[in-house]
Amino acid sequence: MQINDLTLLVSVPIVVAIVNLFLPVILRKILNFLALIYLLVLNIQILQAGMGTVVLFGQTIMQVDALSAFISLFIQILSFIILIFALKGVDKSIEKAFLVLYPLTVGFCNGVVFSTNSISLLIFWGLTGITLYLFALLGNTSDTPNSAKKTMIIVGGSDVFLILGLILVWFMNPIGSWQLFGEAIPLKGLMAYIAFFGLLIAAFAKAGSFPLHSWVPDFSKDSPVESAAFLPASLDKLLGIYLLARIVLSIFKLTTVMHLVIITLGALTVIIAVMMAMIQHNGRKLLGYHAVSQVGYMIMGVGSGSVIALIGGLFHLLNNTIYKSNLFLALGSVEKKTGTNNLEQMGGLGTKMPLTFLFALIGALAISGIPPFNGFFSKWMIYQGMLELAKNASPGYKIWLLICLVLAVFGSALTLASFMKFIHAIFLGRRPENLDNIEEAPANQWISTGILAVLCIVFGLWAMQLPIKQFILPVVNEYGLAIPDMLGYYNPILILLLFGSVLLLGLIIYWSIRKVRYDEIYLGGMEALEHFRVMGTEFYKEIRNMSPLKAIYNGAEKKYFDVYDVSSKCSFSITRFFKAIHNGQLQLYNLWIVLGVLILLWVVL
Repeated sequence: MQINDLTLLVSVPIVVAIVNLFLPVILRKILNFLALIYLLVLNIQILQAGMGTVVLFGQTIMQVDALSAFISLFIQILSFIILIFALKGVDKSIEKAFLVLYPLTVGFCNGVVFSTNSISLLIFWGLTGITLYLFALLGNTSDTPNSAKKTMIIVGGSDVFLILGLILVWFMNPIGSWQLFGEAIPLKGLMAYIAFFGLLIAAFAKAGSFPLHSWVPDFSKDSPVESAAFLPASLDKLLGIYLLARIVLSIFKLTTVMHLVIITLGALTVIIAVMMAMIQHNGRKLLGYHAVSQVGYMIMGVGSGSVIALIGGLFHLLNNTIYKSNLFLALGSVEKKTGTNNLEQMGGLGTKMPLTFLFALIGALAISGIPPFNGFFSKWMIYQGMLELAKNASPGYKIWLLICLVLAVFGSALTLASFMKFIHAIFLGRRPENLDNIEEAPANQWISTGILAVLCIVFGLWAMQLPIKQFILPVVNEYGLAIPDMLGYYNPILILLLFGSVLLLGLIIYWSIRKVRYDEIYLGGMEALEHFRVMGTEFYKEIRNMSPLKAIYNGAEKKYFDVYDVSSKCSFSITRFFKAIHNGQLQLYNLWIVLGVLILLWVVL
């Protein structure tokens, strides 16, 4: 096996992780920092060259193409930015383990995206699942073990379906090769559908999509905030949607019905997760549900069959990893200062942490799809793609597509409403007295959130010139897809000017006519005590009591819609049944033998 840039991109972080086992913390930080800079340089060289292979035992196990180079580049970029945050702030009790797992995960993720061989893909995919579980165990809450177990069972359990799908793909391959990305397989016959859904389950579980999403909010709540920003908010999203893109572009030729099934699952993911996010009082769990919700847009775009929606879906994948990491890290900065992630115990921190407030606000506007930030453009392209599909569709197909589109647009509006609550609960309103001495986060923390906030602006204003033209259009060109003219319909600079003008006009009108006096809150003529303060968490309190939402929310709290919990209860019920019929009594065992013989005789005769 020849050593080249591609080999180094996978092997260097793994070697760094092994070396870190024997180094003190300060040297681990320095080595990780330098290694990620080196990996970033390597990745840029690979992206520019556009080629590279790794051959082992006569088999090509890794290869560079536009999609893998694009995804890998942002694995390095996001890993580097999040590491800046983690250099000062990770809990001392887990710091050593964190600094070993961090480069190890980067190496395994690079291995996934460059694998063109089923065996190497499966190995690296499984290894990323193990590091995900180990990161989950680094949390220090009472629910950490259960959250880690849940993560392992859902994500690790989906690997069984990945194995099944890859084996069936090998059977259907005309030349019997383990190479994944040859001629796409028509989605015809039972074997093809089983293989397709097996791979789809693995992609959905890794990305955290409905109905395999429930591990994401729990992981976000109970693991270290750096782990939440690193994995479910960014790297796992990149891997899950990467696999989905490979499924629909390289491995299978999808039917119209299957495109519609994927779009529907995406729309359901958007609306279900955002409805759950609106009622959360735990900041990290709120962000966890939004991490799930945003996956729905990516699934709709990538799985739609529309080129413009595909571009929008890949762009939204990139955007989501940026602003979601920004929001997790901003909340982490606040949490490390206040000692809590409960939104009810925060408020009024905007004046104490102005930089964190500004960067979190930018991330909130971006995820809500407010122009001219990056989230608006990617969602807009997905909406355009849905309308393009509906234009020439049959009446029934058109109605179904439009319903999914309405759900997605409504989900975006609810996202904005949810982040109004999030921002108000943390940074606005009346500040609790115990938070009066809070100071701005350390420089490394606001620098990392600041870089991500700047990317939200840059990728919104220059979306076509930078991310789409440089990273995403090469993917479309490589697959020979026609680039639609509709891409030219969006002018972010013009929208910024119009949006800014309207905002400025509104402020002028407000300041010229306002007759509002700011004062303390009073109750019965007396200044209200602190516990009477208006909190952002109360914004949508009545939603959960609305019919029929009340029944749905109650069912969600009882985990009726949690695949993990439902399957666990079914497994325990089956176990209890077999335990009851195996009670050690000889007479009962003899009865089972007789019944078994009678059944065999009935089958044979």
